[in-house]
Amino acid sequence: MLDIVRANKKGILSWLIVLGIVVVFAINFGPGSLSKGGAGCGGAPAYAARVNGKSISAADFERQYENLLRFYQQQAGEGFTRELAAQLGLGRQALGVLVDRELALQEARRRGVVVTDREVSEAVHQMPAFQENGQFRYETYLEAVRANYGSPGNFEAAVRDDLLYQKILGALVETVKVPATEVRAQWAASADRAALQFVRFPVSAAQAEVKVSDADAKAFADKEGARVEAFYKENADRYDQKARVHVRHVLARVAPGASADEEAAARKKIDEAAARVKKGEDFGKVAAALSDDPNTKDRGGDLGFVSEGLADAAFAKAALALKAGEVSEPVRTPAGWHLIRAEEVVPARQVTLEAARLDIARELLARDRAQALAREKAQAALDAARKGKALGEQFPPAGKGKQVTLGGTVLAAEETGPFGAGSPVVPRIGAAPELAQAALAAKAGEVLPKVFDTPSGPVIAAVELRESPDPAKFEAERAGIEARLQGMKAEQVRRAWLEELRGKARIEENVALLGATQPAAPQP
Repeated sequence: MLDIVRANKKGILSWLIVLGIVVVFAINFGPGSLSKGGAGCGGAPAYAARVNGKSISAADFERQYENLLRFYQQQAGEGFTRELAAQLGLGRQALGVLVDRELALQEARRRGVVVTDREVSEAVHQMPAFQENGQFRYETYLEAVRANYGSPGNFEAAVRDDLLYQKILGALVETVKVPATEVRAQWAASADRAALQFVRFPVSAAQAEVKVSDADAKAFADKEGARVEAFYKENADRYDQKARVHVRHVLARVAPGASADEEAAARKKIDEAAARVKKGEDFGKVAAALSDDPNTKDRGGDLGFVSEGLADAAFAKAALALKAGEVSEPVRTPAGWHLIRAEEVVPARQVTLEAARLDIARELLARDRAQALAREKAQAALDAARKGKALGEQFPPAGKGKQVTLGGTVLAAEETGPFGAGSPVVPRIGAAPELAQAALAAKAGEVLPKVFDTPSGPVIAAVELRESPDPAKFEAERAGIEARLQGMKAEQVRRAWLEELRGKARIEENVALLGATQPAAPQP
């Protein structure tokens, strides 16, 4: 799944932007917590980026990150975890959306594009979050925006920006035209389809069967010193790690500009939490009952790991001073009062290249041997298939014959389902342009002539379905194809326009905040 999502992530992000799925209209307001790094521990850095001197807040970044995460999870299912999001660089994607949006807003204002008060009012009244029984409810609106934006004025300013953003993008889209010849060509490509039966030989499974002795690792390190050093540099965070602590917290939120009474009430709430914990009550249950952090209270206040530079300074200092199992005194950050418990403490760790040399060599050599083993197994199966032994016969599904395994993983023939000529992504396999091209050049029933490399390992395949364009169907499908091409061209125009704006802009990213969305470094 990782390969499929990675191959399609640019298109998904494009549709997010074109469809207007941006910060304001999500109505999932309050800044919560990113699960890794603690960037959203309630005292997140004040800005995510600065664009020509205009700051994008950390809270807006976190909202956009959560919106993108939910979108991917809806597309890919529960398997799309925060760890997978980190591997795909979802934090940088979210920040890129916000930077592009700010660039567009600045350009719209420069050109004199305006949004009227009436347009803002109509947009607010149409938002489902503020309606009951199909009617706008003013009390619901006030409660939501005051709690999360401070005032209706702040929220309506954000809505105005969102409408301005959509207006300037809409003006770009209106310039896009799609020639009839392109529509016809795209239809022909999409109607030119194939479907495969395939067997994948995962390199990760093959690694369970390979062995690397100390002598093998030393010989590899001596021979491939440049590869070892390159790996060390490319994975520097594995070998030079700051101290980290896995924490839970209870947050008593204090809004900006809060009164002395509101400040005192928040402190009283956090003192109550501390008293309950001191009496022996489970910290997670206390957080679930009392915390004002909506993104962590359902997880017992679990923030994941924090380290210096990736959270508010006061929060990080208090957290890093704790031992596993200890609870802090109340801590004040810009978000309010916190009570922090350390679940696990990971001390700072630095490993030199020389100390890591043999371990890296062992890892690289094991990977090389696993790739060779997987390819060897794939080639043997391909040879048998070309002699007439079908893939389904060689690698039957569970319960229908003798199972074939690789490193304990059962290998079984699978089906891609139909795919067209317009995409390098093969369903259930991922980005495999050479395989897609070979399938579309073959006939139904034909075994493809070679082993194909894919991100997860070698693949062999046979063509199950082969369809060619039917001219009689063109008119019925023309409008849909034209609309898709219109969207694609509009995105290309938008992207080129934004790249031009980026080239002229001064953009400063908060690297520490982005780092909070990255996966935790592995431990020895």
